[in-house]
Amino acid sequence: MDTPKLWRGRTLDDRSADRRAQIVDAGADLLGTSGSAAVTMREVIRRTNLSPRYFYESFDNRDALIIAIYDRSEGELLARLAAAPATADLTATIRAALLICATYFEEDPRRARILLREPMTDDTLRRHSTHRLPLFLRTLVPALGEDAAALIPDSEETLAVIGTALSGALIALYVDWADGRLTLPREHLVDTATTIVLALTERGTHRTSYPCIRGG
Repeated sequence: MDTPKLWRGRTLDDRSADRRAQIVDAGADLLGTSGSAAVTMREVIRRTNLSPRYFYESFDNRDALIIAIYDRSEGELLARLAAAPATADLTATIRAALLICATYFEEDPRRARILLREPMTDDTLRRHSTHRLPLFLRTLVPALGEDAAALIPDSEETLAVIGTALSGALIALYVDWADGRLTLPREHLVDTATTIVLALTERGTHRTSYPCIRGG
């Protein structure tokens, strides 16, 4: 097997990965501060001091870049959630997960714009995030413990409906809080979000059927 050629101790793949990371970092700052319209190939290469050919080395187009930015932020949040220990109390476990989300957004408000606000206005991110929501829930909920996994319905149609309801309510809550329109302590925000999750999954009434979805 041929030994990779080195330049200043770096392989071609290493340097390509570094350039890709620079581009994603620059794009994330633009997306998180000024919105998707600000993310252009020209502005990204200006900020990174790279040539257009290096942009297209990593991304086919601007849409591919903003999807990569979204996926990186989503992956970071999922990793934090998956690393959180489950407790014997489902309500406490859900609350802990929602506190992790609030903390993640509070640490860097750009993250809330990338994951929550921009998918509401950018067509590419809206389609991408809609398709990923059921996967996100199926990945996250089992990590919270066996009781939490029971909240995931067997029907994909039901999961889609619940996911849409949950995301709509929680996104509105977290975005208004992150933007400062909803002025309340983080703990109060998390308590409210927990109540919403339990209500929409019907945990409080211990019902497992969804007659409104069946049309009954």
